Amino acid sequence: MVTFPKVMLVSLLGVLLACLECTVQVEGFVFELPVGRRRCFHEEVPGNTELHISYAASPGYAQFIDAYVLGPTGRMHMVNVGQNQGSASEFISKGGEFSLCLTSRMVYGVSRDKGTTHSVSVDIRIGNAKNDYKNLVGKEKLRPMEVELRVLEDEARLLHTRSTHYVEKEAEMRNAVESLAFKVVVLGAVIIVIFVIFSVWELIHLKKYFRKKRLID
Repeated sequence: MVTFPKVMLVSLLGVLLACLECTVQVEGFVFELPVGRRRCFHEEVPGNTELHISYAASPGYAQFIDAYVLGPTGRMHMVNVGQNQGSASEFISKGGEFSLCLTSRMVYGVSRDKGTTHSVSVDIRIGNAKNDYKNLVGKEKLRPMEVELRVLEDEARLLHTRSTHYVEKEAEMRNAVESLAFKVVVLGAVIIVIFVIFSVWELIHLKKYFRKKRLID
């Protein structure tokens, strides 16, 4: 039986963890938001997972940030008015597309040309980001390798949840396309039937007209 050194196993687990994190997480990013402009970002979130959204804007002269998070059902999950930073964490039972919208506005009475551009950082994460794996060593007396396995287990569970969600979305899109194709076929058949009926009626009407004028027998 082939055995591997513990260092090699830990390194392998680290590589797998890095790959999983690249797959299942959305890294933070920074963008510029001019005064009077709005930017929205959309993220597909699977069901039965935790969604963590945070933003922070650099100070601007007489400028404030309005932010809100809109769910797939139209419900507001976060509303911040005039705050340059904020965050929201919520367990999402029903998945769908979530939108984070940020608007930069000036204080009333201040000329817009005096405003500066905000530098805004946004971080959107999916999964149980509240897990403090470092403290698991002391609380549950886990060894470092066991902690790595716990992290891999959580990430693999999230990856499975997201893949299941995308499979369901694909099935919904396929059903929608098939339904649309069926409606197109039915509509085409109805148009053909109407055209045939109209042609027959027009032919009968012309025959009656020509016979009345004694143009045909």
